[in-house]
Amino acid sequence: MQEQIERIHPDQADVLRDLRLRGLEEAPEAFGPRYTDIAARPKEYWHQHVLHYASSQDSATFLLYRNGKPVGMAGAYLEGSRRDHAYICNMWVDPTYRRGGAGGRLVDTATRWLAEQGVERINAWVVETNTTALRFYETLGFVRDKNRRQMPSSPEAQEILLVFDTALL
Repeated sequence: MQEQIERIHPDQADVLRDLRLRGLEEAPEAFGPRYTDIAARPKEYWHQHVLHYASSQDSATFLLYRNGKPVGMAGAYLEGSRRDHAYICNMWVDPTYRRGGAGGRLVDTATRWLAEQGVERINAWVVETNTTALRFYETLGFVRDKNRRQMPSSPEAQEILLVFDTALL
């Protein structure tokens, strides 16, 4: 099985939309926005986002392919103009392709890209009830921080901050 991870290209708005909606449909509790809200966004929204994620120095989206088919994604972005820490977000891999290390390689690609941008600390907010995701990030070297918050778009859910030090790369 051939695997490839690459940064999103400017002409992949439909790919981003499809992966985002598949992730929301499969694991709605893991992501803040609702499926119907995201699905209703116009083509121009996706086009503008892909253009940004494909070329920005402050944010990127990486896609995971298996045999040429897009099956996962991970976002990476710097907080404003800060270079001292950043975030991994919208991490999702199709359940068919989990448990083989592909998700770890996808996050590794995103963390290395952030480190190349000069980031020292990488954060990931994970819903506290998503124990599988918490363990996943911990196996990659992320550690739980004392910080918690309400999920911005779902105040009934609590998130735990996980932190990765790029000096470990």
